[in-house]
Amino acid sequence: MNVDAIVGEKGSGKTPRMLEEMAREAVDQNANIIFIEYGFGDHLVPHAVRRIDIKEYPVRGFGQLIAFLAGMNAKDYDITHIYIDCIFQISGESGPAELAVFMKNLEILARQADCKITVALSYDPTELPEEIRPYAR
Repeated sequence: MNVDAIVGEKGSGKTPRMLEEMAREAVDQNANIIFIEYGFGDHLVPHAVRRIDIKEYPVRGFGQLIAFLAGMNAKDYDITHIYIDCIFQISGESGPAELAVFMKNLEILARQADCKITVALSYDPTELPEEIRPYAR
């Protein structure tokens, strides 16, 4: 699967897990990693990782985020991994049905772009909708 989700309640350490993974992957000279967040946090992001504050772009909603990611991949065709933090702040949509459609669209995009996409989902793992569980880790 090209898409996965780090799932946990707010404050459970999802962002630090992403940052640890990025640090391990950034060692590979061929890695082209993107980290998208909503407002620059005070995280220590590896220098090789391209950091994007999505607030600097007019991107709101799951549909616009998919279009933004597709545009990034069209311009920079060798992206190996995209990490997306604060997905509900970016999307403004937190309904389980919209999230399930978004995850399926992410999977299509990831296959077409031949990259891996990891999303941080602030969700109680026990309440995660059935359609999203295959993505969860």
